[in-house]
Amino acid sequence: MTPPVPETVGRILQDGDFCHVAALTPAGPHVTPMVFTVTGDRVWVTTSRGSVKARAWRADPRVAGLVRAGERVVAFTGTATTYDLLDVDAWGRSLREGPLIALASVRFTRKNARFFAGYAVDAHHVPFAWTPPGRVFAELRIQRSAVLEEGRVVSVWGDWGTQVEGTSRFRAARTGVAPLTRLPYDVAGDLGASGEGALVLETPEGGPVVLPARWLADGGAVYAALHQEVLALAGGGPTAPAALLIDRPSWWRAREMVGAMVRGEGEFAVVGGLVSGGRSAAALAGRAGLGVEDAALVRVRPQRLVWWRGWSSGTAAVP
Repeated sequence: MTPPVPETVGRILQDGDFCHVAALTPAGPHVTPMVFTVTGDRVWVTTSRGSVKARAWRADPRVAGLVRAGERVVAFTGTATTYDLLDVDAWGRSLREGPLIALASVRFTRKNARFFAGYAVDAHHVPFAWTPPGRVFAELRIQRSAVLEEGRVVSVWGDWGTQVEGTSRFRAARTGVAPLTRLPYDVAGDLGASGEGALVLETPEGGPVVLPARWLADGGAVYAALHQEVLALAGGGPTAPAALLIDRPSWWRAREMVGAMVRGEGEFAVVGGLVSGGRSAAALAGRAGLGVEDAALVRVRPQRLVWWRGWSSGTAAVP
């Protein structure tokens, strides 16, 4: 049995509005923001029956999440279990966990009441997949967690990475197609060229890890900037399959949420460990809004973009 999560982790989860939830797919990591609730060591979310996450968890239940509450952040990994009344194979576990699912449903409704109000306002526009008959409930059971404040690791629970291997030479990708120009014009305009994001990496053990990061689009690449100690939680390197989430959430109305996910290969660079290119890497970290001391970059060379605005979404390949 998994022991209860630390009290600090529970408080951050209770105070957060969104959970950036990651799953593994044949095309690499996938991450999106989701409303959620908490019961003990479990995070509960809903997703459409045919979503990428629902299909991914049926094949591989490993999951990762990231929740922000002001300057405090909790990152966690664990396993996902879905409960779908239309899935005969899930009926047994749904009956066994019935009381807990009922409690989670009540808490989910209370915590996210404002979003249900937003759905009511936009009732005539909500697609079927976003309505209760088209949704499945998912239980994310936390197996390890890390607490961060102001971009620094404060505490960890469970086994995390402690070291990261970066490339020895860095060169900024000044040429090539600017990835975000592949997005619809209004989506790209709302997201801008830098900000706060969530970086998901496939770890050496094979599971996903989601980390808080600052992001910057420059030349033919998109960069995630974070402190070395934070990147070390994922371990591995100098490359890994990666996805970088950049979004503009809405406090209560799903129709106004805008975001994009940049998917590709991530290349690690620890500024202090570079033989060449350190000045260029430090400049990019500074432009992203991160202090240069102990800075690390993950350059994501995009292969595909996934974008959304409200209930509309699409994909774009990047040459």
